[in-house]
This record gives sequence, C-alpha cells and structure tokens, in this order.
Amino acid sequence: MTDDPDQPDLVDVFYRSLVRPLGNLVITFAQAEAALLELVTELDGTEENARRILKNLDDAALERVIELIKTSDLTGFDLAELLEAAVSFWKDRERRNRYIHDEWFPDLTTGAAMTRGLPRKRAATTMFDAPSPEEVWALAKRFRENGSLFSITAHKLRTIRSDNLA
Repeated sequence: MTDDPDQPDLVDVFYRSLVRPLGNLVITFAQAEAALLELVTELDGTEENARRILKNLDDAALERVIELIKTSDLTGFDLAELLEAAVSFWKDRERRNRYIHDEWFPDLTTGAAMTRGLPRKRAATTMFDAPSPEEVWALAKRFRENGSLFSITAHKLRTIRSDNLA
C-alpha cells in the first residue's frame, strides 16, 4: 500500500496514526453488520423480519438475537461461540459509535488524539477517550472475526435447511 502524493491526508498530524485503523474499523463494522443481518435472516426466516429486529441495534434487538440463537439448531461450542460473538458485537458497537460520532480533538499537553462525546440525555456526563491505534485495530479485528463467524454460521444454517428439504 502506498500513499497517494496527489491526495495527502486531510487530518492534522496528531490524527495520522489513527487514519488507517479507523478506516479499517469502518469497513469491518459494515461487513460484520451485513453478516449479522444475514445470520438473523437465517435464524428468523426472512430478511424483512431480520431488518425489523435489527433496525435500532438496541438492547431489545440483542435480546431477540440471543433468543433466536438459543432456539436454533446450534449446540455446544457453536452455540456458546455465537452467543459470545453477539454480545461482543453489541458491546464493541458502542465503542465504535464513540469513535465515529464523537468529536475528535488533540490533547495539547500530550499530542494524543482524543474524543469527546456530548451527553444526549439530561443526566448523562460527557465522555472522553484517547484511543490508541492498537485499540482501534483490535476493535476492527473483533468486528472482522465476529462478522466471519456470523457469515459462516448463516451458511451452516442454510446448508442444514437445504439438506433437510432434500
């Protein structure tokens, strides 16, 4: 991968170490979200139902996804691993949302890039974070791994269904 000299980074120098990790995070999250839709479609029967379940990606959606996973044909390690991945996805999604939607600014005393999340609710507090590139890479990697698991499991469920119909 080479830098394009005709299109330099648009961000200031204190953000540059985060440009690639954040770019990877955006892509791996989108892929994991699409794979989750694919999985929920297989678990619930139709893409329309899956879209309705995942519309807000809130706690109610997580509860419904967990319920669908528990009532699937999965057992043992496959079941435990998928349940863990679903919970991880929701937890990691919150952190991803902070990085994507919060304000970015430099800490002038250390030169580190920081985020500030303004409260959306009256009693909430302002949230600050100073993610390292390594933390963002790790988050992107978890989305890639969970997305792969969602996709592989959806494929397994389709295969089981088609074998049962044959």
